[in-house]
Amino acid sequence: SASGGGVSIFVVFCMVVLFVSETSMYMQTTTKHELEVDTTRGGMLLVNFDITFLALPCSLLSLDSMDVSGEHELDVAHDVYKRRIDRQGEHTGPVISQKVARRHDQAGVDQIRGELGEGCNVYGTLSAQKVSGNFHFSLHAQDFMLLTQLFPDRRGVNTSHVINHLSFGTDYPGLKHPLDGEIKVLDEGTGTFEYFIKIVPTIYHDLKGGRLHTNQYSVTDHFRKSLDGFPAVYFIYDISPIRVIAREERVAFAHYFTQLCAIIGGMYVVVGQLHLFAVKVFDIANKQQVKKGLLTK
Repeated sequence: SASGGGVSIFVVFCMVVLFVSETSMYMQTTTKHELEVDTTRGGMLLVNFDITFLALPCSLLSLDSMDVSGEHELDVAHDVYKRRIDRQGEHTGPVISQKVARRHDQAGVDQIRGELGEGCNVYGTLSAQKVSGNFHFSLHAQDFMLLTQLFPDRRGVNTSHVINHLSFGTDYPGLKHPLDGEIKVLDEGTGTFEYFIKIVPTIYHDLKGGRLHTNQYSVTDHFRKSLDGFPAVYFIYDISPIRVIAREERVAFAHYFTQLCAIIGGMYVVVGQLHLFAVKVFDIANKQQVKKGLLTK
């Protein structure tokens, strides 16, 4: 009948919609998190960074690191790359991947003075002991007399910067980095930026059985105005004693198949009952019309 055909089309349409919805949910993965005490000792911490300094030249900027074990390294150059940024904000010149010998005579001072106002994009990887410590971008590796000639007023050291990326280890799907895209701009004055980072060791298990040791982190920041020394940008980190176990999960195929069967059977039963109810309603209505017609005659 016409009504039966309409019901069949409606049933097929609803089943297709529900099938697509259920299949898309089945194909999606979720990440389940568990917490446990981190009993591992030692190891290395891999710091991936990409930071742009808007008003500090590459010839003066250095990466320094230190930790509570006593390790202290000035002007780290291994796996650290710099790219000069001109006053128009464009990259210029070759990538600097090693320490450059600096002249401290008047000609060298004049050369660096000509670079003031430029910026510097610093990126790369830093390996450190897995203990509390810090790494910072500063002018501390330079000769103090050279810095006093270039910056007789400390307020000339502009530490404005953009954190394009900062992570501690290898990424996995869904991992977020709170400092990515962070912008700090000083319109006037100077000072030191400090980022206090809590690193949480993480083990990620994927669907294929792979196991990845990495880290995630939370952060707070503080700006300190000070003219007692040359300002810098500090990343001060501490290691959490609790680690996260992240497991990638997907709905079991048996559950997915059961849901499909329930959709098919449920649609037929429900729509069938509605169709029977509608037929009975129409029959009663037709009988009432026929009865009224007979009475009027």
